[in-house]
Amino acid sequence: MGADSGLVCCFWCCIWLCAGPSGCWPAPGRWKWRGISSRWRCWCRWGPLCVVLLHTYHRLTDGQLLDRTLEKLRINEEIYKNILVVENEEKDTVVPLEEALLVNSPAQKRKLILSVLTDDPAGYYDLLQQARMDDDSEVVHYASTALAQISKEADLKLQQQEQRYAAAPGDAKVLEEYCDYLESYLDGGFVQGKAAEIQRHQLEQLLKKRLDALGRRSYTLECKLAAAQLALAEYDRAEATLDVLTARWPQRETPWLLHLRMAAALRDGAAIQKTLHDIEEKEVYLSAKGRETVRFWQGKNA
Repeated sequence: MGADSGLVCCFWCCIWLCAGPSGCWPAPGRWKWRGISSRWRCWCRWGPLCVVLLHTYHRLTDGQLLDRTLEKLRINEEIYKNILVVENEEKDTVVPLEEALLVNSPAQKRKLILSVLTDDPAGYYDLLQQARMDDDSEVVHYASTALAQISKEADLKLQQQEQRYAAAPGDAKVLEEYCDYLESYLDGGFVQGKAAEIQRHQLEQLLKKRLDALGRRSYTLECKLAAAQLALAEYDRAEATLDVLTARWPQRETPWLLHLRMAAALRDGAAIQKTLHDIEEKEVYLSAKGRETVRFWQGKNA
């Protein structure tokens, strides 16, 4: 019989002696003072014997149980320490991809690029474009392959959205999803040149259709329309859209920031100063990014 089994047997023997056939443990429903007194007499009678039995068992096993227990605790502690070391080592090896492209060895850069390919390449699109200009030919190859795959998947999804819209042009939900995806497609830089211009015109028309279908003013959609018009260099249309926006929502920041963008594109310093003055005068609420943009045009970015 093992030491653990022997200890279990001793424990149950003690319980049996104190609460078993002797009848000293009160029966259910008899928890009165007499029962409590009986229990105390039972413990006084058999308690010392239980202690003697446990002590004798400990002497006969030469304290092996205690030693084994301590040994298990020591092993568990070592395992826990080893786990912590492994976790810390993994944290120490994590290097931002931006830094890896600048300072790490070619082998490390290749390893990180491959990890990006197996993780979520689309989430690292800008960094992959940066990696495509790297000095290492293998890094350039991996990055170019990933970018080609991302663009292919984006084009395929755009085609699916176009087909859905062509099949149900009157469906508001389909129109919204097509419009939103086309916007993200253009912002992601998946298309350039003349093709991008064609898609931006399409986005402008989709936004107008959504506004017509909505039948009421929409701050979000009108801001997107103004941004699309600016991207197409349709400055007169963009200005008209922004004037309506600033008149209706004078304390919202996006129309004013788009005004600054248009003035900068036209290289109109007077328009920039006027917009900055209007922002201050109308007490436009600015986000952290908005304040940064305003400070830049005020010459306070240093």
